[in-house]
Amino acid sequence: MADGYTVFQGDAGEALDYFRSCKFNVPKRCNPSDFFMKALDVKYPKQNDDIEKLERLNRAYRFQIEKRNEVENKMIKLPIPESYAAGEKSYRASIWI
Repeated sequence: MADGYTVFQGDAGEALDYFRSCKFNVPKRCNPSDFFMKALDVKYPKQNDDIEKLERLNRAYRFQIEKRNEVENKMIKLPIPESYAAGEKSYRASIWI
């Protein structure tokens, strides 16, 4: 999270590559968690560099979620209900459903 916005959602192992793609390079021999806490910190009042950083992170996160949704939407295939395919209109579920 940065400034109340989710900027990454995923496995911890993916975090380093993800943040490298957002131009946050973790130095060698640095704890990634400590680095992320400092790198994602926003000072108040917000400076231009903070605003640019948040916009870059939000854009990357939206792209990641959109890509994940596209993949999941292709995997989900629900069958058409028989009553709908037959042209019947049903407004309530039967006792068996």
